[in-house]
Amino acid sequence: MNIEIGTIIRKLRTENNITQDTLATAIGVTPQAISRWESEGGYPDIELLPALADFFSVSTDELLGYKLSKREEELAGIKKEAHRLAEVGTIEERVAFARKAFSRYPGDFEIKENLAVCLYHLWCDTQNDDLIKEIENLCSSVVAECKDSDTRYDAINVLVCLYGATGQSEKALQAVNLCTPMKYCREFAKSAGIGDGNTELYIQDEIDKLTDALGSAISAYPLSDDIPNDPSTWDRKIEMLNISNRLYLMVYGDNLMFYHHRLAHNYWLISTYRMAQGRAADTFAALESMCHHAVEYDRSYANDHGKPYTSVLTDKLIYPEPGKDFHELTEHSQCWYMLDRMENQRYDPIRQDPRFISVIEGLKRSAR
Repeated sequence: MNIEIGTIIRKLRTENNITQDTLATAIGVTPQAISRWESEGGYPDIELLPALADFFSVSTDELLGYKLSKREEELAGIKKEAHRLAEVGTIEERVAFARKAFSRYPGDFEIKENLAVCLYHLWCDTQNDDLIKEIENLCSSVVAECKDSDTRYDAINVLVCLYGATGQSEKALQAVNLCTPMKYCREFAKSAGIGDGNTELYIQDEIDKLTDALGSAISAYPLSDDIPNDPSTWDRKIEMLNISNRLYLMVYGDNLMFYHHRLAHNYWLISTYRMAQGRAADTFAALESMCHHAVEYDRSYANDHGKPYTSVLTDKLIYPEPGKDFHELTEHSQCWYMLDRMENQRYDPIRQDPRFISVIEGLKRSAR
């Protein structure tokens, strides 16, 4: 039998973003020994196999080449379920699943980061300070050892949120400074041209990313803790949300496709402020716009992946399939979530009005 344990060790180490030095220290050998095994210049002693298997949370059979594909399938299934629960699960369900996954694969950084996220949300709900150190330790481990930039930056973001929420502003600033400044991001660098004939595409991609980031930031502005939520601020908050909407329309034109999602959310927020102001006509107008964009987003989600945007600023871009850098709702439609929000008691005074009923019926037709 051809033993390929070195290849498997290298694969497991690379997948888990572990350096040769870290692995060597963990099992008590030299980095040179790890390098020799991975280059098939020798095999680990048999007494090291249990330690290696434990480190990577695999069986010795898998370490020797058996059932590796089963492990990969299981990991993929775990991450898919974690993504599903992030959309529809309760925080208790998410934490229980994340802990179970972590106990099975403690060396996987995505699973570790997911547990930290779930625990952070649990802390937000419970203010149980016993969770703070666990979250910090999980994220610090990912930040120090993980080579995958997306997972690492996700962990940094959790630390920033944790430190900010717990009044540790100095630590929050230290964590923020671990991130790359915006001017050095990959989209900015590519938009300057790299000589491959795709500069126009790269410029549009940067415009797309900046627009979504700016539009989302403006939408979040009204919800900032620094702006009091009282009648004196509501018109100002509504104007912020309208600016966000105008930004998306300016860049993408009428063919919004995915960005109907953003406008639907903004119009729903506007409706909450208009309702609080007692302005029924404006509330109905916002709700009708919300319904329109929610329905259009769901239609576009079903039909438009792979189709190009048509604005002069984005006509080199397509509506992408969900992937590593682009996430969408999967378990329920936008209309389903908007229907759920319509159950809020704030809408009780207008619930029997024909215009409100029409909005509900419009959402129901597309809800899933």
